[in-house]
This record gives sequence, structure tokens and C-alpha cells, in this order.
Amino acid sequence: MELNDQTVRELSLSEGALIYFIGIGGSSMSGLAEISLNRGYRVSGSDMSESSATLKLRQLGAAVNIGHVAENVDKSIDLVVYTVAISKTNPEYLRALELGIPVVERGVFLGYIAGHFEKTVAVAGVHGKTTTTSMIASVLLNAGMDPSAHIGGVLPGVGSSVITGGSSYFVTEACEYHRNFLHILPFAGIILNVEPEHLDYFKTFANMKEAFAAFAGNIPKNGYLILCADSRHALACAKKTCANLITYSVKRKKAPCVKNALGKKVFAHFYAKDPVLKALPADSPCDFKAGFTYTLIRNGSDVGTVNLRIPGIYNVLDSLAAAAAAWSLGCPDEMILKGMSEFTGAKRRFEVVGCTEKGAVVVSDYAHHPSEIKVTIEAAKQNTKGRVIAVFQPHTYSRALRFKRKFAKALKKADLVILTEIYAAREKDTGRISSADLEKLFLRKKLPVTLISNFDDIAEKVKKEAGENDIVLLLGAGTVNQISASLVVPSK
Repeated sequence: MELNDQTVRELSLSEGALIYFIGIGGSSMSGLAEISLNRGYRVSGSDMSESSATLKLRQLGAAVNIGHVAENVDKSIDLVVYTVAISKTNPEYLRALELGIPVVERGVFLGYIAGHFEKTVAVAGVHGKTTTTSMIASVLLNAGMDPSAHIGGVLPGVGSSVITGGSSYFVTEACEYHRNFLHILPFAGIILNVEPEHLDYFKTFANMKEAFAAFAGNIPKNGYLILCADSRHALACAKKTCANLITYSVKRKKAPCVKNALGKKVFAHFYAKDPVLKALPADSPCDFKAGFTYTLIRNGSDVGTVNLRIPGIYNVLDSLAAAAAAWSLGCPDEMILKGMSEFTGAKRRFEVVGCTEKGAVVVSDYAHHPSEIKVTIEAAKQNTKGRVIAVFQPHTYSRALRFKRKFAKALKKADLVILTEIYAAREKDTGRISSADLEKLFLRKKLPVTLISNFDDIAEKVKKEAGENDIVLLLGAGTVNQISASLVVPSK
């Protein structure tokens, strides 16, 4: 029996109930499994290979099978959670249906988990979800508010993508893909930005904007919709909610003239006054400038100074969203300022992984959308007098085909671009686009690009090219970060 949003909320799982996760090693699934364990459920599951996530879950008491076979599923299981990454011909999925065990898709189950918390914060947007979610969680942790969190990246200091707290606060990423964020009914919802993405699913940008508007509409009247005032498509969602409006901006000193569905104006507006690039702290693995310092303004009044330890003006925007969310939950201003100033970033989000033998800084970043790549290169340019060498692994064939010209524009400011093969992820190669095609386009656009398929050969090229004061960006949501192991030398 396949459960939906309504029927999963009617599901009665007592303490000790057994939940089986198909694909338990995935970043989201492993987090949900850990939260389930913390809530008193028993957990088992399967994945195709062992990983750090499956090993951790074993240590926490989960039973993990390697490989998907029907025999792993029996009537002792109370609920099966699966991810859209698996095929509907998966033997464990089919066995669960055969036995009449309730099955539920990962996004629906995340909504079910979120529904157990009084105050859920859901962070939506094409870019910045992981950093913003991580920052909110970090602020609440520093404030002693004991939150739970479900994050798409590893949070420094915690060493995990999940936090299992004991309070009524839950912070989660809200992914738009397959409209998964509509399964969550948050107390506070954040829309960081709305741009064309995942059009292999949405088909049109209009469909995508409609989904974000529906997300805004899911927030209750006594809740908060937090919108980036510098994104016109995000602001357009204001009229679709009855919730209180909070806006934030690095451009607008005053709240924008928008109203919610009830005709109410903006309740609070956050603004970053005079953001200035500052030096990284001494404990940075490599010595170069990074984060911004700015004065946080709320409704025209000075709240205090924020000292970010992460680079890029886009992260100033994310920090404003985090400040607004924490404030909506009643977090004191001094704790907001302290928590944001101590936040050191999420894994693979402008993550400084070390230096090469010649002294070039190696940065790993998940950027795989043209807008993300553009601002990441800009942040690198702001932080070095040397060159920026971008190693780019396109993510999915559909995205490479749709955004090929935008990728060329986004990579334009890099001093050298090393292109590698497209990471297929969930897709099959239809032959319509290849990295060789991208290289030809980039060369026509006069980009200094070289196509290298083998990661070892890329590492050798970087070692030869990158010198002191240069920054090497490993860009992509696939496996490009693995190259860092061949580039970084142990710190002295």
C-alpha cells in the first residue's frame, strides 16, 4: 500500500516499530534513518555498497543489508521508505507491496517526520539551501535551543548531516525536485531564490514557479514566510501565503512593497549594511581572505555586527535568511550574531580542503548550476591576487544540454577551465550532449578550456599549472571532489 501525505499522517507507528529504508546510505535517507532511531523506532535497510553513512548507522543500531533482494523484506517490517532513485521494479519495493506493508516515498516521509515538531523551518530555493540550513542549525545549537536538523551536507563541529535534538525545533532543506517540498507544512518557510532548474521534471519555468507558490501557501497564518527581496520570483510568492512576511536583502534598505494573501505588509525586513571583505582567521588551512563583516539591520535598527567566516556576497544573503529564521523562532539577537560569526561553512560549499605543494589553495564546491558557478568563481576572484583555475564536472546530461551557453558565460571569469566528463547521476546518455560538445562551445566563446577525462591526468595538469596565490576550484555535484586527494599536501 503506497502512502501519500494524508494517509502517512494517519499512520500510527508506536515506539519500537520497524522502518526499512531502501537506499539507506543516501545523504537524505541516512539522515532520516538516524532521526527515526532517535525517535525510538527500530531501523533496518539496504544499499548497493558500504559507505561511511551505512557504517555509522550500524554503530547506532541499524541493521543494514548490502544489496537489494526480496528476502530482506518480511512481515516484521511496519513501514518501508524508498527514494525515487530506485526503480519501481526494485525487488524489495515489490516484495513490500506483495506483503501489504505500507510504503512511502522519501519526501513524503520527511514531511511525516517534520509533522512531529511544533516549529519546523523549511529552507527552499535553487541555490543556498545547504548553507542556510546549516547556518540556522548552528545558530540554534549555539543558543542552546537543542534543534533537530536534516541537512544536505556535513555540518562542521557535528560531523554529520543530521542533528537529533530534543526540542520542538526542526530545520530541514526543502527540495523542489518532484515537488518534494510540498510534503512539508512548515512553521517558517524560506525561499532563497527561484530560477529555472530541474526542467527535466518541471518542463517549464512557469510550472516551477507555481510549485514555489504552493510551498508558500503551505505555511500557516501564524507562521512566517521568509523571502529574498533581491529575487523577484521569490517575492512573487508573497501573495500566495496567509503567513507573516519577512524579507531580507543586500540591496534594499527598506522592505519591498509586497503584501500577503490577506493584504498584510512585510512584518520585518533584514538588511546587510556595508558588507566588507575581511581576513580569514589564523586557523584556516591556507592563508587568504574570505568572509564578509557587516552590520545587521532589522526594520531600520542596528542589531549588531556579523563576522562571517565564509566567502561570497551570496553567503551574506544566506546569513540574512538564517538570521530571520532564528529570530522568528525567538532566538536572542546576541545568539544570532554569535552563531553566525562562529559558523565555518558546510562541507563542499566553498570548502577549503588544503594547499598544493606549490601553495595553491584547493577549494571543493558543490556548484553545478550556472548561477552557483558564477558566484563561486567571483568569490574566488575576490580572495586571491593569483589565478582561478576551475575544474568543472557537469552534472546530468539534461542540465548540460539546457544550460550549455549559460555554463560558458558562468565560467568566463576563470583564468583556466579544465572540463571533465558529464556525471550522469540518475540519467542515461542519449547522445544529445557530451563534454566534447561543451568544449567546442567553450572554445568558440574564447574560454581557456581543456577537456581531460581522467582524474589522475587532471591532477597532474593542476599541479603543473597552479602556483602560489592561485585558487583551484573543484566544481560539481558529482565526484570531482575526489581529485583533491591527489592535490593537497599534508599541512605542516
